[in-house]
Amino acid sequence: MPVKLRSTRSRLGLAVLAVSTLVLAACGDDGKTEAAPSGPVDLSTVTLKVGDQKAISIEVLLKASGQLDNLPYKVEFSTFTAGPPLIEAASANGIDLAQTGNTPVIFGAASNADIKIIGALEATGKGDAVLVSKDSPIKSVADLKGKKVAVTKGSSANANLLLQLKKARLSLGDIEPIYLAPADGYASFRSGDVDALSIWDPYTAIAEQEVGARSIASAETAANGYNFWAASAKAVGDAGKAAAIKDFLTRYAAATKWSSENLDVWSAKYAELTAISPDASKVTWTRSIKYPTALTDKIVASEQEIADAFTDAKAIPGKVDFAKFVDKNFSD
Repeated sequence: MPVKLRSTRSRLGLAVLAVSTLVLAACGDDGKTEAAPSGPVDLSTVTLKVGDQKAISIEVLLKASGQLDNLPYKVEFSTFTAGPPLIEAASANGIDLAQTGNTPVIFGAASNADIKIIGALEATGKGDAVLVSKDSPIKSVADLKGKKVAVTKGSSANANLLLQLKKARLSLGDIEPIYLAPADGYASFRSGDVDALSIWDPYTAIAEQEVGARSIASAETAANGYNFWAASAKAVGDAGKAAAIKDFLTRYAAATKWSSENLDVWSAKYAELTAISPDASKVTWTRSIKYPTALTDKIVASEQEIADAFTDAKAIPGKVDFAKFVDKNFSD
């Protein structure tokens, strides 16, 4: 169920916050947006709909760090299984904002989703891995030829698998991809129905801790470690939503800083609120904290390389121009 959070300021009737914000108009042929006239916004009338998932845990992080206190607007969180359905929901205006890995935004662009990529985050990529069981004879990605590999289609794990196969001079056609949601993929991996699992933290950490899974390839050796903020185009063009999004991203940045400076407290709280083991939580947040970073041309170019790899593999229709979906007006 969505969680509605009302600020103390709102309850006391002090939430009429007038701010000036640049509202973005339609995207031009060059992928850039033009600023519409600015004006006052009453954030007490705004409800920001944020999509979340266990691996990212936006609500858990903001709550633990105190960044959900005294909000001048309301927030509704909805939980999704992975990045691709988050992008679908944003495109359909079911949510206003979501954070995903490096690949759901590419699949969204390939399907011409009605979204804007408004921010970037960087991580090590160590927690995004191709796993095999502890007693598996598979030692390297090259050994995956002819094997069943569970992976969530359109996820960052999908990109990691594709690029790792490319490094090993293999393709998706050389293996048998079994496309499953993260929890279902892990269940199939545990039962031995698949030979390998391409997944991300905390699922990677859980598999390592629970069944002794071994990583044969992590994303830091092939893919980029970026995550992205994606917003519905409608929310970006709405003055109130745009102002709330800017404030929300600032709060997330502060929460991330808090988590990195209070790792023991944060990982314990995460374990408690998500019902995973403290050890898996500690491993996850030792290597998979996602730090906000500027949405640079270098990052856009890196995403374009991944998009081109999916095009070459005929895993997405046609060629994606990733830059056309990028809006840098929020990246400060």
